[in-house]
Amino acid sequence: MACVGSIQEQRVPVDVYIAGVESEGVTTFATPGEILYLNGSGVSFLKPGSTQRVIRPEGKVRDGRTDAAVGIYYKDIGTIRIESVDQESATARVLLSCEGMLKGDLVIPGAPKSAVEFNGELSRDVTPVPRGLSSSILLARDDARQLAAGHFCFIPVGTRDGVKPGDRFTIFRPAPSFNPRDMATAGSGADLSYSRTRDRFHMESRLHARTIPPRVLGDIVIVEAGEGISAGKIINSLSEIVPGDRVVKR
Repeated sequence: MACVGSIQEQRVPVDVYIAGVESEGVTTFATPGEILYLNGSGVSFLKPGSTQRVIRPEGKVRDGRTDAAVGIYYKDIGTIRIESVDQESATARVLLSCEGMLKGDLVIPGAPKSAVEFNGELSRDVTPVPRGLSSSILLARDDARQLAAGHFCFIPVGTRDGVKPGDRFTIFRPAPSFNPRDMATAGSGADLSYSRTRDRFHMESRLHARTIPPRVLGDIVIVEAGEGISAGKIINSLSEIVPGDRVVKR
């Protein structure tokens, strides 16, 4: 949970940031147990003994369906404990790191993320897709392009839509449009000793208007709900899942 990350609709202020690491000149990043040096306009407000989060802005995120800007993706880099505070700088120790902490990473107040449990029935490939609040997978943690059970991802719905931690979403993919080439068979272009009926053409028009259910791909449980964007964990995958696949609240 400490490494999930988030998509923020507003840019996080650069009030406190990592200005240096313990082994300056030897390594460029810090790992658990090492000392960090913090700068910024907010360092004088830090309290020795307090726990802070370290995050890194990665880039602007757009909705793949609408191309609308939705926010900025921030990686969770880890947690630190403030050891001492001066008027213009502070010293901290790395408690947990999701990856090496770099100079320029941002420091924000730490808030423990509660674990979320789910014991409900998982979807199967024949589970009906419910009607309800729907959206799509916006982005996966670390920009992963192929997802399965265990991966974290973000969907553009949140508390203002009534979403809360523990809510479950079914992942699905709408059926593709009918392709007439799917009716072709081997040898269909060879000389025939009979003339074709028009039944095939009548059936083709029916198939263009076909109604078939979406393909069920798995389940997501919300682990952290923001105002407009939530983080979820894929707890069940029946097939490969990709960003852009649809989700609907159960």
